[in-house]
Formats: sequence, structure tokens, C-alpha cells
Amino acid sequence: MNAQKQNDITVETWIREWQREYKSYIKESTFATYSVAIENHILPYYGKRRIKDIRHDDNQNFILFLSQKRKINGSGTLSHKSVKDILALWLGILEKAEQKGYICLGKRQYQYPKSSAVLTAEANGNCLTLQEEYEIMKCLQKQRSLKSLGISLALATGMRIGEVCALQWGCIDLSGGLVHVKQTLQRIYTKEHGLGKSKVIVTAPKSSNSIRYIPLPENYLPILKKHQAEPDAYLLTGSEDKFIEPRTLREYYNRLMERNGTKYVTFHGLRHTFATRLVEAGCDYKTISELLGHADINTTFRTYVHSDMDKKRKFVEKVGNLIEIG
Repeated sequence: MNAQKQNDITVETWIREWQREYKSYIKESTFATYSVAIENHILPYYGKRRIKDIRHDDNQNFILFLSQKRKINGSGTLSHKSVKDILALWLGILEKAEQKGYICLGKRQYQYPKSSAVLTAEANGNCLTLQEEYEIMKCLQKQRSLKSLGISLALATGMRIGEVCALQWGCIDLSGGLVHVKQTLQRIYTKEHGLGKSKVIVTAPKSSNSIRYIPLPENYLPILKKHQAEPDAYLLTGSEDKFIEPRTLREYYNRLMERNGTKYVTFHGLRHTFATRLVEAGCDYKTISELLGHADINTTFRTYVHSDMDKKRKFVEKVGNLIEIG
């Protein structure tokens, strides 16, 4: 590309070049997620602008736009995490452009506003207390369905919803009391040049650290034995050629929790709950990180560890007793 054309390259032109160059190096599911973010958010906002003209303030305004106005057409909502993920992708695209000499990025520090809903959710915690967990387990046992079995397994092992959906009986060692997590199931959406499509894929988990063995609680083994099927059969269906995808299992879980009237946490909140129970049992963070399949122990500590009010009160009282008052 000559100097004049390089100087005038638009965001859209560079993104198409970036997609062609990096598609072979990115997991199919990841590329699909990137493509949707590009088509729905980045290109409508930046597409026709020259990439060399993008400045720090433009990206900060983009964050505010996503946080307050959401999609270009004003429909739908975006979570705080979604906004951060979209900007992380955009900055990665810009960094590659910088390496090509298309742009000089400069300052990269940004602020992310949080909605009242996000702040409320963070304050309440997406996690169950021990009593709430007990109530949900009782509810799940009454259902006597394979989908309920999968939900209780997620609560007992901290598996991600896609990992539960992809789990086959051949990965469950009942004699050794272990479950081997080695694949995940997900529906991926792709959108390129305005055309969208979706499909279900079964792939290796999120990262190499996510391929792991998780011990099963002994009191859970008899329940699994009652439903045991052929090695290639999916846990949630008992069939080798039929599976349940995450959105179906999530919808079932949401309906069940609504009918039961227990405290609602998201399906992912079951994973938070599992990690919190391990902390309460005195488990070290390195072991928790390995059980959850994290590459970085800081992710475990920052994202999945919660403390309930009774525990906070107990420790504050201990400190208070050391101080003479009155």
C-alpha cells in the first residue's frame, strides 16, 4: 500500500484486512464473537473514519456511547463486561494497525461507567449462601430430570455451562470419583458484511488450563450411577446423537428458579458459589484456580471469591474485641 493510500485507510478497510489476516490464528468461536462485535458496534460507530484520525477521546466517547445508548439503533442493552470486551477487541485491532504504521495510539487508559444495575448486582453478589444452596439442591433433586442433574453437577463442581452441555458419560469416572473436563459446547454467531448465521460446535474448553479433572463429592456418586449411560452419550440427554445447548439449559434453570421462589443467581453464579464454598472450607487459592480451570490465580481471587455478611461480622467482632471501648 503506497503512502497516500496508507494515510487515507478507513477503519472498515483496516478491519477487513485484520479479519483476513488473523482468522486462521483465532478459534472459530472467538472469531465469531469478534465478528458480531465488529458488525454491531465498532463499524457502525467508526467504519467510515480514517484510522489515522482516531484519538484517545474518541475511544472514551465510544465507551460512553456503548454504556448509555447501547446499540447504534438504540435497541437492547449491554452489560459492563460487554462494554469492556468490545473495547478490548477494538484496542487490539488498533494496536495491530499501529504496528503497520497506520496510527499512533498514545494514551490507553480509559474509564468505564457502571450502571445502577451493575452496582446493585456487585453489592448483592452473584453467589448463594450455604442455606440457599441447600434449598436449590433440594429443588433440583425433586425434578428427577437429566437437565436438573446437570445443574446440580455445575453447582457441585464449578463447571461452566458449556462444559456441562458437552459432558459425555465417558468423561465421568464413577469408580475413581472424577469428572474429566475436556470440551465445551456452544452456539456461535457470525456476522460478516451484514450477513449473520449461527451453528452449534463442540470444541476444546476456554484454555489449556480448562482441561482438567475435578473430584466428585461422594454423596453425588449414587445419583450419577442411577442415570449412567453409554460412554458417548451426553449427560443431559442420555443420547449419543442429541445434545442440549447452553441457552436451552439456561432457560430451564431460570424457569425452575422462578417456580421454586429461591434467591436467584445466574447460572454462572453457581460457579461463583462453588468457589466461595471452597474458600469457606479453607481451600487454598491455587487449588481453587486449578479446579475452576483458570490460567491466572488472580482471576480466581478477583472474580469468584465472595464473603457473606456473617463471616464479615465475625471477623469485625474479633477485631473489635481487641479494642477497649468505654
